[in-house]
Amino acid sequence: YNLFPAIGAVNAMRSNYNFVATLPTKTEFGSCDMPISDNKVVPPEASRGQIARAYLYMQSAYGRYKMSKQQQQLMTAWDKMYPVSSWECERAKRIESVQGNTNAIMKERCK
Repeated sequence: YNLFPAIGAVNAMRSNYNFVATLPTKTEFGSCDMPISDNKVVPPEASRGQIARAYLYMQSAYGRYKMSKQQQQLMTAWDKMYPVSSWECERAKRIESVQGNTNAIMKERCK
């Protein structure tokens, strides 16, 4: 539920930096608009909802994983601001059928 294809160079640069809504500088990787600066990352708007739901899933599924309060608030806001697409719901159903466990975050959003 939390794995997505990514551009390797972007993923390496992103490291485990926190997500933020805006940055003063702009960095682009080919056709991928992904500013990374001062150990912070701004994902493209089209990806924010999926990222939020992946992080919320990780926190709900794995007790040892905890986001900071600031990241939790941002992910919760992005989850609301960027609604689930029909593809996300289909993807969650397919993963559930292969993996055998449900994603409570997606179950709730894909009613």
